[in-house]
Amino acid sequence: MSGVAASLLLASVHSIVLAIVLRRRGRNRRANGYLGALLAVMAVLLFDGFLRAEGVHTRHPHVIGLTAWVPFALGPLVYLYVREMTSRERAPAWRHFVVTGVYLLVLCATFFPRSASYKRDVAEHHSSWMITALEVALLVYGLAYAIAALVRLRGHREHVEEVYSNLHGVSLRWLFVLSVLNALVWIAAIVAFVIRMSGVVESGASSLIVPIGSTITVFVIGYFQLGQAEILVVPAEPSAALAVPPDPKPAPSYQRARLANDDAAALEARMRAAMTDKKLYVRSGLTLPELADEVAATPHEVSQVLSTRLGKNFYTFINEHRIEHVKVGLRTTDRPVLDLALEAGFQSKSTFNAAFRKATGTTPSEFRQRTTS
Repeated sequence: MSGVAASLLLASVHSIVLAIVLRRRGRNRRANGYLGALLAVMAVLLFDGFLRAEGVHTRHPHVIGLTAWVPFALGPLVYLYVREMTSRERAPAWRHFVVTGVYLLVLCATFFPRSASYKRDVAEHHSSWMITALEVALLVYGLAYAIAALVRLRGHREHVEEVYSNLHGVSLRWLFVLSVLNALVWIAAIVAFVIRMSGVVESGASSLIVPIGSTITVFVIGYFQLGQAEILVVPAEPSAALAVPPDPKPAPSYQRARLANDDAAALEARMRAAMTDKKLYVRSGLTLPELADEVAATPHEVSQVLSTRLGKNFYTFINEHRIEHVKVGLRTTDRPVLDLALEAGFQSKSTFNAAFRKATGTTPSEFRQRTTS
């Protein structure tokens, strides 16, 4: 057994194990259902790649094409998983698999009943123009879904920054990594297709691009699922409704409730006082509705002031005050940096370090050394 074949077989088994683990989880059952289905589909694709790498398709031509419809399910499943993790949308999922079902019916009618020699010729030379056209359609289809998932995640990121002062547990950064990896696999498959059609690379080598990319994706999912199980737990605070926004990119709140200039200026003053006098930013879980309650306003009104008068979102507004709090501590005390960061409301060292470097262009240690020397 070759190294590639062994890797594909291991990844296939790994996918099945992960899918079973996900079925046992109580939270985010719908999202885990989509992810489990994705892993099961990947297991089929990876096992087919294993059979191809071992030459089974050559010895048993009727195996060829049995999983040709499977890649059409990958894009929709990734997208539906992202949709479930970033919104409460409940649009029917079946319509995303119409193309998959139609393609399977086409295969049943036009390819599966054909002779072994025909299937072997198609696999080796892609001699049918219809097969080539369907392959192009698959690549475009898969990449379109990958882009749609990334667009939805970008909208989710913008939304949570309007509501949360800390993004731990709601930013879904790992899901962004997974979606980018998914998009890269489809791009690689397109490149491999172009190269194969030009005759530079044999079809057998290029056909392993997607299975190998899927292998990497499966192990990435496994790392996060088994090593960092909390990433799939939608936080219960401050509320489940906030944790999963109703729309991936809602209309700006200031378009729904516009304040007069004098009222907006007064509200801005109260918001700044809540930061400087009450030091509200030290609450690590502070949210937009909580700030609105403190300043006797609605979340929409606070959002309007942040957007139109300050030109920033809630996340940036709060963390700027946290950074200033830490900077004062660095200049006037010798307390550990992490103590100052946690006191200011940051939830982790990595988040603080990234925010501090972005705001000051330097590390906390360098800032302390420069300002106290």
